Amino acid sequence: MKIKTISGLAFYLALLPGLVLAQHKIHFSITEQALFDNDRVIVQFNAQFQADDAQTVSQQVNKAMRQALNQLSDVERSFAQTGNYTVRPQHNRAGVITHWQGQQQLTLTLPVELDISALLARIQPYLTYQSMQADISHQKQQEAEQALIENALKRYQQQAKMIAKSFNQTEYQLLETHIQSQQQPRHFAQPRMALASSAMDSAPIIEAGEKMVSVTINGILVLQDE
Repeated sequence: MKIKTISGLAFYLALLPGLVLAQHKIHFSITEQALFDNDRVIVQFNAQFQADDAQTVSQQVNKAMRQALNQLSDVERSFAQTGNYTVRPQHNRAGVITHWQGQQQLTLTLPVELDISALLARIQPYLTYQSMQADISHQKQQEAEQALIENALKRYQQQAKMIAKSFNQTEYQLLETHIQSQQQPRHFAQPRMALASSAMDSAPIIEAGEKMVSVTINGILVLQDE
């Protein structure tokens, strides 16, 4: 893990009415950021079918989803979630029902330790591939932010001392401190082969990649001139 530090600094002079002392209020910030390995891959499939009647559609969608889930072990099934079940009529321009169409979504949130390629190869004969993306889990996100905050706070205090020293002062006050974690966009997992929109000819090779996590600490430093 390589951590990068970014510092920002701005200041202005504020004269307090009725007081002899003047205060320098110096706004500054420290940003810590680092790349962390994604530890999960999120894959979405659909069970899709169309027929002349709603009952047939429902039966076929249920069958496809059941067959796909049967390919999963008990451990693998704990990472699966079904949703978005719909069966709807399709109409022509005259408003007459021409056929029925149904679908149900299957989302697999898989830890990278699993043999994901083999798992997807077992599912692809039954469901339609939709999307794949990599991310870090909530627990790892929290751990990453905590590590960055600890490092950022040390540099934040060092920066405050350095600013005071630049003004030939050893005494200063931190008036405000704000800690903000910044959510970066997810990095998509890039399979090494093209994926068709309707199905996969063969299982992809998964490269989960990395995600940038950053924490920014903003503060106001007060120096007093006699």
